Amino acid sequence: MTEDLRRHPRFGVDIQANVRTTDGRKLPARTRDLSRSGMCLITTSSLAQRDELLIDLILLFGPSSVSEPLPLRARVVWCTPISQAFQVGAMFEKLSKTEQSFLDMFLRYLDGSILPAGAEAESVGESSEPEPDQVEASPEIKDDPFRR
Repeated sequence: MTEDLRRHPRFGVDIQANVRTTDGRKLPARTRDLSRSGMCLITTSSLAQRDELLIDLILLFGPSSVSEPLPLRARVVWCTPISQAFQVGAMFEKLSKTEQSFLDMFLRYLDGSILPAGAEAESVGESSEPEPDQVEASPEIKDDPFRR
């Protein structure tokens, strides 16, 4: 097993993302993972290394609680083809204190240290059976986020 030397822990999370490039392209995407310093996106278009992006994340805090889009500025670090899509590694850049605060809040939600407004603490972790979306997918399915 190889050691993960990343600065910040990554959270595997599937979030709707709307990506805008500096040349005006608008691309729908989904996140594969998210950390304090960046994310991995899946999209149908290739992006060039060093492309600057504005990424709007639509955060789901529960079945009936969604956020306003969270805009995050990022730079493409790498892009690789997978199946009929592209996996893109993006590093956040020039986040305002407000943007960083909202990102930090969402990451605390993902690590379980905070609950969304209206959630009851005793409902978290009640079931010993994993939810269907928490079951580990085979690599073929995991690498094709557009397959449902």
